Amino acid sequence: MNKPECKTHPNGTKEWWLNRDLHREDGPAVEKVNGDKAWFLNGKRHREDGPAVEKVNGDKAWFLNGKRHREDGPAVEYADGDNYWYLNGEQHREDGPAVEYTSGTKVWCLNGQEANPETIADLWLAKNIYCIYNPETGCLEFE
Repeated sequence: MNKPECKTHPNGTKEWWLNRDLHREDGPAVEKVNGDKAWFLNGKRHREDGPAVEKVNGDKAWFLNGKRHREDGPAVEYADGDNYWYLNGEQHREDGPAVEYTSGTKVWCLNGQEANPETIADLWLAKNIYCIYNPETGCLEFE
């Protein structure tokens, strides 16, 4: 099996390439001089044990096979506090809003489509978990 070749740019940024694709299995395929890192496999952003993008400013993004994806939290976490939930590249969250802005604004989505919070509560009911949407708090409340 071929091993990726490391290319170091004049500014010090390092990239690992295999067959014309960014690719590295034992660490980030891109290491920028400023400390930003990105993981790639076969030219697609991909990492199974953490975020595939880590920026020095604190921004993080999880990817699997080139698609934003995370099952145990937001797939995109911005340092300013904004959070975005994705599954298989689509904005999706079944237990709350798929987008939470630091301003307090929330957006509810299922399978990439904006959804009414009550629809999400109905989904939970269908799964035998009792909850209601409280429009005053903008949150699901579980009983």
